[in-house]
Amino acid sequence: MKSTTLFFFCLLLVLIVFLTIEYFVHKHTLRHFKIRIHVNGTRGKSSITRLIRAGLSEAGISTFAKTTGTMARMIYPDGSEHAIQRWGKPSILEQIGILKTAKIEKASAIVIECMALEPRYQWASEGQILKSHIGVISNVRADHLEVMGPTLRDVTLALSSAIPVSGKLFSNPVVHEDILKTACDERKTKLEILTETNRFQITDAEMDNFSYWEHRENVNLALAVCNELGVDRETALSGMWKANPDPGALLPTTIHFFGKDIIYLNAMAANDSESTRKIWDEYSLRHKKERTAYILFNCREDRMDRSALMAEEIAQWDGIEAIFLIGSGTKYALHTLKKRCKEGAHIFNWESAELDHIFESLVEQVKEKSYIIGLGNIAGIGLEMNQYLKNRASSSL
Repeated sequence: MKSTTLFFFCLLLVLIVFLTIEYFVHKHTLRHFKIRIHVNGTRGKSSITRLIRAGLSEAGISTFAKTTGTMARMIYPDGSEHAIQRWGKPSILEQIGILKTAKIEKASAIVIECMALEPRYQWASEGQILKSHIGVISNVRADHLEVMGPTLRDVTLALSSAIPVSGKLFSNPVVHEDILKTACDERKTKLEILTETNRFQITDAEMDNFSYWEHRENVNLALAVCNELGVDRETALSGMWKANPDPGALLPTTIHFFGKDIIYLNAMAANDSESTRKIWDEYSLRHKKERTAYILFNCREDRMDRSALMAEEIAQWDGIEAIFLIGSGTKYALHTLKKRCKEGAHIFNWESAELDHIFESLVEQVKEKSYIIGLGNIAGIGLEMNQYLKNRASSSL
């Protein structure tokens, strides 16, 4: 009995010593970075992280960045990037290892995308791990409500958990701005909301210089952060135009196949209703007159609530010729679409279908000049389908 007690006491002592050493090592690691930026929000975090890194790097600031999500990436000061291989579920503790890697790479600035959802983990990510100088909130939307909800106010409260102490927060306009103001006041952090009066006026020509479809509000936030750190607009934009798009970025793909002229837009990463509607409105405005619209809707069995909410949103849109359901758990979206969809929209359920079958069926169903928007969820067959369509675009017949 005594030997067992002694063993556990020694084990506990070793653990305490180890954690104490790790604590001081982490403090030393943090001091290495003159600039620490924490990017948070519902949508656009990965893109903003990349844009800020690119803008700072263009100004000669050695900057390391890390994005999270389905395809998490480490982006090195030279612009090269590597996928993050995980064993098991993602954990905010991986951010500690990321900081160590950034230090080894001799980065003087670090831009980290927040990977936490629950308020307690968001607080730990900021207050215990990153301790950022600048915080960024891209937007606040009704997503991940099962963890951060159930209301938009709750989501705002959750995101406010990661606001830095004695720093500065940049945010696009949000509904519950009062929550951000209160949190910033409590933490002695300066808040800057980018409104129409203080935004950078980015021209259409400047937006056209991106190799992918970037959102203007993302560029505005990234420019504001770069400006705060002394990087001028021209230099920052020059770097941003060179940045690699995130794997979930909107990249239109043109496919010519057996007489069909198809534009496919991968918007599966935008899996909340508000973001999806914005994409639909803008893309429809560009192509509605000359092309017929279709939706490729990827569902997930473990995201049935999200599928139903997305279906509710899609059902309100005008001008959809047909909706193609793929993935798993399509019955939830199918039920909502059949009940809510406007007359004239055809619904096809291709649950569990193979990639070849989906593509052949798409080509068969769409009209000669068409555009297809991929929505729902990027994971699973969604990612595979996007790559499949890219390959078809490079070998069009």
